[in-house]
Amino acid sequence: MKCPGRGQTMRSRFLKASLLFLLFSAMGCSLPEISKQATLADNFGTLKGKINVTSNQKGPVIVLRFWDENGVPVLHRSITASENGAYEFSAIPGKHYIAAYIDVNKDGQHQPEEHGNYYGAPSTIEVGDGQVVTVDTITISGPFPTPSTEIKPVDRTVAAWKNIGTVVTLDDPRFTLKNYTLGLWKPFDFLEEAEGGLFFLHAYQKNKVPVLFVHGVSGGPTLWTEFVKSLDQEHFQPWFLYYPSGLRLDMISDYLTEAVSRLQDEYQFKELYVVAHSMGGLVARSFVKKYLERDPHNSQILSLVITVNSPMGGISAASAGVKHSPIVVPSWRDVEPGSEFLQGLQSWTWPEEIPWHLVIAYLDGESDDGVVPLQSQAPPKLQSEATRIYIFNQEHTATLADEAFHATLNRILKNGR
Repeated sequence: MKCPGRGQTMRSRFLKASLLFLLFSAMGCSLPEISKQATLADNFGTLKGKINVTSNQKGPVIVLRFWDENGVPVLHRSITASENGAYEFSAIPGKHYIAAYIDVNKDGQHQPEEHGNYYGAPSTIEVGDGQVVTVDTITISGPFPTPSTEIKPVDRTVAAWKNIGTVVTLDDPRFTLKNYTLGLWKPFDFLEEAEGGLFFLHAYQKNKVPVLFVHGVSGGPTLWTEFVKSLDQEHFQPWFLYYPSGLRLDMISDYLTEAVSRLQDEYQFKELYVVAHSMGGLVARSFVKKYLERDPHNSQILSLVITVNSPMGGISAASAGVKHSPIVVPSWRDVEPGSEFLQGLQSWTWPEEIPWHLVIAYLDGESDDGVVPLQSQAPPKLQSEATRIYIFNQEHTATLADEAFHATLNRILKNGR
């Protein structure tokens, strides 16, 4: 009997996805709301700059971005500046404030004795649709100066930032197929309802190597359930990135880079392994690039990366979606062959000192795994960069439940190279 999906062209699969989209709509998804959230994600701007420290205090520099809400600074995000003081935020169009402080005790919270400063008096910074705004350098020389007018900030940090290192089980009610789908079509609703984050199954243990699992489109942590059952948890501790797969992939890899950097500051782990499936492989490659740009010494921490059935060369169905769909999911723009995002990843060369294992899959009689073409899973340049390539006769997502795949993945993790 022929399995569903075999013999279909990529275009027919895209049309099938479109029908599913209409089905979700009929089930209650609001087309105007989906369109609104897609437009918002596409119109995010960028705020970037540099922090100069002349204070004698030592510690990571935390940069805060506040949204101006009728004159009240509302904290939306905080990130750690790079080794040279650089920072970069995605920003909703509108007015923002920027502040920074030295996190002397590394608790992620500003203490009165920790030195800091803000941009201006503080002053707002206007960001337009898709605009990149470079902020003048902010110098931290001592305690925060007294503002020209009294301000009382409000903390409304998105839950995903508070969920970095949160301990959960794979039965957590946030990990549902409904929420996985919500993350594709309504990413901002996902951030409110499912939250997202970088989750642990157990409290951090310094004698175990973290293995970070990254899901793909319309996925989530439970897709790794069967493999985690086989994982040697005497030696490894599983971590899970959980994100709305409809957002632009640079936004996701920015979050992952910041989340891992915070955990590194807190726990000082010496090794980190990454296992990524499908579109998650693009997120992982982007993360590796940014993590090393933040600090080249991070190559000593990032000890192993494995990508599984990932569209490294893009998917033509995404192009059809971008060209013909009445509503374009933002992440489709990044997975489209030839996209600016993919060009940036493909022009970058994988560092030789970090082992990268490339897992690909195919179906009998087909040149793909039911979703991603082989030529996209393993472009020639990336084949030459990979430490080793593994091929499975399996469907795109079913690979994750394949016992032969489990045995191979566990062997790679055990060898650590």
